[in-house]
Amino acid sequence: MIRFALRTVRKRWTAYAAAGAVLFAGTTLLTAFALLLETGLSPGADGTDTLVILPSILGGWTVLIVTFGVASTIALTVQQRERELALLRAIVASSGQVRTIVLAEVLTVAVPMIALGIIPGIGLGTFVLSRLSTAGFVPDGLDAQVGALTIATGAVLSLATAVLAAVVAGRRAGAVPPVRAIAAATMTRGKALGRVRRNAGLVCTVVGVALGSTTFAMPNGPMLSSTAGPAGVALAVGLALLSPAMIPALGRLATRLPGAPLRLAGRTLVVQPGRAAVVVTPLVLLIGIATGTLYQQSTEDSVNQGAANDAAQLSSVNYLVVAMIVAFCTILVLNTLIAATRRRKPEFGLLRLTAATRGQVLGMVLAESVLTGALATVLGTITAAVMVAPYSMVRTGSLLPSGPLAIYLGVVGGAFVLAFVATLPTTVRTLWTPPVDALAA
Repeated sequence: MIRFALRTVRKRWTAYAAAGAVLFAGTTLLTAFALLLETGLSPGADGTDTLVILPSILGGWTVLIVTFGVASTIALTVQQRERELALLRAIVASSGQVRTIVLAEVLTVAVPMIALGIIPGIGLGTFVLSRLSTAGFVPDGLDAQVGALTIATGAVLSLATAVLAAVVAGRRAGAVPPVRAIAAATMTRGKALGRVRRNAGLVCTVVGVALGSTTFAMPNGPMLSSTAGPAGVALAVGLALLSPAMIPALGRLATRLPGAPLRLAGRTLVVQPGRAAVVVTPLVLLIGIATGTLYQQSTEDSVNQGAANDAAQLSSVNYLVVAMIVAFCTILVLNTLIAATRRRKPEFGLLRLTAATRGQVLGMVLAESVLTGALATVLGTITAAVMVAPYSMVRTGSLLPSGPLAIYLGVVGGAFVLAFVATLPTTVRTLWTPPVDALAA
């Protein structure tokens, strides 16, 4: 079984590249926060409260973001192989063997990528520690502590998430009857929103709103972010999980607009809302988390304007940490969107065989990117509002955060650029494949 998994991963490495990259980036981020925490907890590290507070608050958000990102990417990777897994079921493999194959393949990719992610994580954590030392928030000469906590935290969390995601995805792939699974791998209508996904989305949404409301009652101090940040992450995950219920309405609206590409895009969104949600999910995380964290820091900067230089130094460190989280979300967006577009190769071949031109198919993908990007912008903006408005109210007495509008426009514009960069060149390369070969891929 292990040899079969190794051969499959070697043969289909592009299908697992997205999951591997996200696991690598997630492990790096978690290891960096764990190093700061272990250094702050080490004996003799007096006067290093920042090293405990910073990873405890921001590291908590990061665990949620990385967990959701890894799980969704592995689920997408397994979905890409559902036709192959269905064929295995149709010949000899039992449901248990399919689950074992999926788990073995995910572990084959996860273990080396997690091990590789620890090394840059130690370097990243050491760099942040040096910035904190330069800013005067930790004593000069404090050495980074790299022990079991640093190495195990990122590795164990990433591996546990990968295993759990593989078990869930493998169980789903193994439970579907072979004939139905083969049919589902072709152009059939997808289910808008399953019961488990709907319940999980509702729970996360309620938790996010509750945490955002709790922020109004929090004392004005350094622990304010302990509820405002998780509120944004929970709400982003909840809305992303519920997005398949909103996508068909968006598709029906697009079908009423002029132009063949728009009508094609609209009908695709109506028929396959779950597949479109794969694109919406990472964009909601990116827009919501990036906008929320940046406006939180800009509000903090306005409050500390004219204060001691320590505030400005801490601000630069906070922006560095925010950049680390946004960089992970960016990697998640690029990998997920490229993988999701590659998965559509047979669909593009079928459209070409039914008289659609390359330009019309490319126009359809462009229209889908605009429509899903618009939905992600709305959901991400709601997320950022719940994350920032209570925080700003407590800090400044106003629901509107401080900071220029350019922050919001830059984040949204950057998200659209990422969506275009990830989908359009991949589509162009796919369209060079002869339609008959693409349909059989």
